[in-house]
Amino acid sequence: MADTIRQCDGLVDVLSYWTFSDVFEEQGVVKQPFYGGFGLLAEGGIPKPAFAAFELLHRLGHERLATGSDTSLVTRKEDSSMVIAVWNYAPPGIAGVPKRVTLRFKGIRVHHASISRVDTEHGDVHSLYEHMGRPPYPTQQQIAALRQGAQLRAPEKSKLRNGESTLTLPSYGLAVIEVK
Repeated sequence: MADTIRQCDGLVDVLSYWTFSDVFEEQGVVKQPFYGGFGLLAEGGIPKPAFAAFELLHRLGHERLATGSDTSLVTRKEDSSMVIAVWNYAPPGIAGVPKRVTLRFKGIRVHHASISRVDTEHGDVHSLYEHMGRPPYPTQQQIAALRQGAQLRAPEKSKLRNGESTLTLPSYGLAVIEVK
């Protein structure tokens, strides 16, 4: 039984790399880090924005609460704090427009919000890659800079006024808000 579990662990490691990476032997040598592949990691282990989105969504609570919105998800954690995900989706290839979102908390007392984001300014290294001149084969220093640039920033702290918080999400933006 132990050998079977170890064999499965090895298989999971191999499949995880294949699933999360943009590198596939069928396509040959990757010509550039961001070529439009579906993986969560670009060549060189550079996290793509979807990787950061999963990192944020991992913060959601265990209990989903009802909401009338199709662009938000409200959850409660075991400590009774709430975690909300809001997004501004635009179909691929369409620029979209910024979206102003107001969160209103009724019937509960919340005073502080911690806001984490993924958008073109947070957790997305495409603009840094463009600034580098889109090198088809980045140097090790460029790869290190891209990996660093993909790291999520510390959450923004915000005080709620009258139980409300308003934020603007750019197109393709995701925010995860933890309130206490």
